[in-house]
Amino acid sequence: MISLGILDRRSTVSLHEQLAHGLRAAVLAGRLRGGEAVPSTRALAADLGVARGTVVAAYEILAGEGYLVSRPGGATVVAEVTAHSPSPRARADTGTVEEPPPVDLRPGRPGTTGLADAGWRSAWRRATAGDPDADVPDTAGAQVLREEIARYLGRARGLDVAASEVVVTAGTSDAMLLALLAMSPRGGRTTLRVGIENPGYPRVHRILRRLGIEAVPVPVRLGAGLDLDAVERQRDLDAFIVTPHHHYPLGSRLDAEARARLLAWADREDVVVIEDDYDSEFPHGRAPLPPLHMIDPARVVLIGSLSKTLTPAVRCGWLVATGEVGERMRAARGDLDLPVSLVQQHALALYLAEGSLARHTARRRREYRHRRRLLLEAFSGVPGVDLAATDGGLHAVALLPGRGEDAERAIVADLAERGIRVAPLASYIWEGAGSSLPAGIVFGYAAPSTVVLVEAIEGMLAVLRAHVGIGGPTGPMSESPPG
Repeated sequence: MISLGILDRRSTVSLHEQLAHGLRAAVLAGRLRGGEAVPSTRALAADLGVARGTVVAAYEILAGEGYLVSRPGGATVVAEVTAHSPSPRARADTGTVEEPPPVDLRPGRPGTTGLADAGWRSAWRRATAGDPDADVPDTAGAQVLREEIARYLGRARGLDVAASEVVVTAGTSDAMLLALLAMSPRGGRTTLRVGIENPGYPRVHRILRRLGIEAVPVPVRLGAGLDLDAVERQRDLDAFIVTPHHHYPLGSRLDAEARARLLAWADREDVVVIEDDYDSEFPHGRAPLPPLHMIDPARVVLIGSLSKTLTPAVRCGWLVATGEVGERMRAARGDLDLPVSLVQQHALALYLAEGSLARHTARRRREYRHRRRLLLEAFSGVPGVDLAATDGGLHAVALLPGRGEDAERAIVADLAERGIRVAPLASYIWEGAGSSLPAGIVFGYAAPSTVVLVEAIEGMLAVLRAHVGIGGPTGPMSESPPG
């Protein structure tokens, strides 16, 4: 029997999270060593007097964090978590110094450990078992995948979507490109005029420049979100690109009143709203609001993808549009052809249909919430640094009020010297538009193992403390019980 502490059944913290914490602490303390097999889920459940599902959920969290390794057909064993060191090491055989591998905390990267489970492997095996199609029957995407996406959006986002309204895309960027190429300038103009959030998604900036589209930046304020007064002053726009559920990167969202106000303006001005619904799968501690598309499906083009739930490497997403706007999107897709392999589409359709995506997302949701708690605890004792954008998604923003771009560049450079890669907040601001934002860094917390993440956050805190002129402890972050 492993010494895991006492499970408190009266606690507001779920039993599986308490169990995961106890096992994690046992690994970090050396009571469970690398390569050592942990008890089977059935045996440990019997020892602790809990349901087997509780132990399964705890093991899934720890496997996703990198503390446990599941071997198909074999035992689950403890990972060699002490092998990584944040500082250079001398090799005994040569005397040379080994630098630790860099830790890439740039946002947009989900965790992929454990993705290739039985459901994933089965879906791909069956999708590749037969002869491939001789041609692409529908450039909007495989019918079976569009049907599963429609069902998924009904379950996950409450949308009543028909498969005929879904267009398969190679991720968010392809969907954004398709939506913009399907539109025509109004009023005799030769150039599209598109409103964008400032700061906002850098790839949108690059797409607009590449297409020669006139971008109209609209401010997003810290703590206040999209400046709707500035939106309502806009005239003669063809489209407006918005992230209403979780603004990227500042993390604000549009409440019900703000959504109604935005759509009323779009209706008056006859503007197509392009809604990027990213991060809706991971609302940490707050109920997700329905998409804008639900309120006005004829005017709002909904864009979503599997990039955050699975990985951007899958290159698969969707665009949902109805009415005349939808017809233009499907016509543009037909002209450009379908960029996603039909074999992949059939595999993903099986993966969705059998509930594998839902189970994977639930596991990731538990894992990311734990990591978010670690961040909140770590940054809570750092005066002069504000942590933002943590109410959802897979990234956070560390802000330094009162400091500008020079401090920001210095922080990013100092972190790079430590082997920690982050994104400067200034890189999200439209060039020439200006901004009142303070210095800040944007970083993800999903891709590395929890062990590596904790070490990287310790390094980040040391750099931030140095730049705000604060001493204090820079020792290891505590793995306190989640709560």
